Amino acid sequence: MGIFDLMDEHGHEELVFCYDQGTGLRAIVAVHDTTLGPALGGTRMWDYDSEDAAVRDALRLSRSMTFQGAVSDCDTGGGKGVLWGDPSADKSEAYFRAFGRFIEGLGGRFVTYADLGTDDRDLRHLRRETGYIAPFVSSARGESLGGKATAYGVLWGLRACCKVKYGVSSVKGRKVAIQGVGEVGFNLARYLHEEGADLVITDIVYDAMKRVQDVVPGAEIVRPEEIYECECDIFSPCAFGGVITQETAEKLKCEIIAGAAYDILESAKVGDYLHQKNILYAPDFVISAGELFQTADNLQAATEEETFARTCEIFDVLVSVFERATREGIPPFRAARGMAEERMEKVGGVRSILARAPKPEL
Repeated sequence: MGIFDLMDEHGHEELVFCYDQGTGLRAIVAVHDTTLGPALGGTRMWDYDSEDAAVRDALRLSRSMTFQGAVSDCDTGGGKGVLWGDPSADKSEAYFRAFGRFIEGLGGRFVTYADLGTDDRDLRHLRRETGYIAPFVSSARGESLGGKATAYGVLWGLRACCKVKYGVSSVKGRKVAIQGVGEVGFNLARYLHEEGADLVITDIVYDAMKRVQDVVPGAEIVRPEEIYECECDIFSPCAFGGVITQETAEKLKCEIIAGAAYDILESAKVGDYLHQKNILYAPDFVISAGELFQTADNLQAATEEETFARTCEIFDVLVSVFERATREGIPPFRAARGMAEERMEKVGGVRSILARAPKPEL
């Protein structure tokens, strides 16, 4: 498919390719929809196999951000920055300052923050060239709240799933298999352990799993390829997207899928298949919204207390999604998308009202 065909398929407004020969920067900025506000989305850096893979990742993830902002009652659109490079070898001050210049050139249509493969140091370089960085706050100890807020939101989402599936909004005694125990997965494991859940974990990095076991000695470790066939109540993908394919879905031995990874379904067809198998799937763009709540209205920084207070709202949003799905006899991911699209349509209609006329020339 051509670029415009892909944009039409996903409903995108803008796709920007950025290149700087001096630093080797190869970047893609995808702006999906700005009906509700500026396109907010993280910037990730990954050594993609091809240009096509990088483009498709940017398109998929930016669309998820649109749905996330809409269903979470935020005034933000969906965007994503993708840097095609090796985060262990290609980073430099000039590299990120070059990307910052490109972001500045978009005039506020895209607002970003650190994501997979990027960190606070990279953001410091970006800030020297652009102010369009999400005003996320740090904790009282100077730590980033992103991973903790996202994990806390997933915990509340799991409680909502358990309420719908088992009649009790508690994960106590439930066996949860976590795929990927980076910053989000680690904090989720810690929260779940405190709630009395049993854990099975996996990751491609051994030190990440060891870090979890240092806090949760009883956590069981399995190989990455074994996680799909693990007998558990809840499967929680917290690493890469696209992990639930037709092949992996057929292997699953769980009753709930709910995790922090974005765009975990390979296709809508797979989501329909899970619904037919009676596996409750919590739409990823709903349950992973914790990080988004670090910004208050109009992209102003929220306090730590405000962030975690709003994160608890994921419970109510998910319950509403599940209730609508049951009422209409459709999979939850389709119900959530419908709710997001309805809000965008209603607010978009209101914004057609002229609020400020240009000043007449005297």
